[in-house]
Amino acid sequence: MSRKLIGSILIVLMVGSVQAQTSDNLQERYVTDQLRLSLYEQADERSKVIQLLSSGDKLVVSEIAGPYASVLTSQGNRGWVKRGFLVSNPTSGLLLGEMEKKNEKLKQELDRLANSKAVIDQYESDMNAINEKLESLEIEKENAEQTIIDLRRQAEEKILQEKAKPAIASLINIATIYWQYIALACAIIVLLGFFVGKSVTESSIKKRFHGIKVW
Repeated sequence: MSRKLIGSILIVLMVGSVQAQTSDNLQERYVTDQLRLSLYEQADERSKVIQLLSSGDKLVVSEIAGPYASVLTSQGNRGWVKRGFLVSNPTSGLLLGEMEKKNEKLKQELDRLANSKAVIDQYESDMNAINEKLESLEIEKENAEQTIIDLRRQAEEKILQEKAKPAIASLINIATIYWQYIALACAIIVLLGFFVGKSVTESSIKKRFHGIKVW
């Protein structure tokens, strides 16, 4: 009876060991904190050391053999380490390093955004200056167009004045040459005007006084 009981216990322990080995296969583990762990060529601490692992190094466990675990490092080295120094979760040192990397990325992103804001502010300032310059140039253009219109009008008036000057000069020359005839014609016109006016006045008086001459 005791032999059967002992045999059953041994079988259960062997099955549990096999299940533990199977469940531990191909699982990620991390080297525990504050440690320099040796990666051995064989599952024996007296074998050749392939690499010294640091706290937080990620390992892939592929096999368990007693106190040793066959692992693959992130550098591609395969060997054996003491499984008692492996933990399932990242170490605090590794978490701290990852947090510092995230903080550095966030800082860089903030710096980039700050630089982007500065660039946008400078762009808006430049655009405002350009718009003000365009408005100033538009006003100068309108003033220049008005000046051109005024100069053109003045030029046309000057041309008309220049054209009128020869006609006046010709009249003056004619008057200078024929002043005697002009004076005589003026005198005749004055006399004719006088006699015509006198005749009209006498006719009006006669009509008023029924044909009686009053002077």
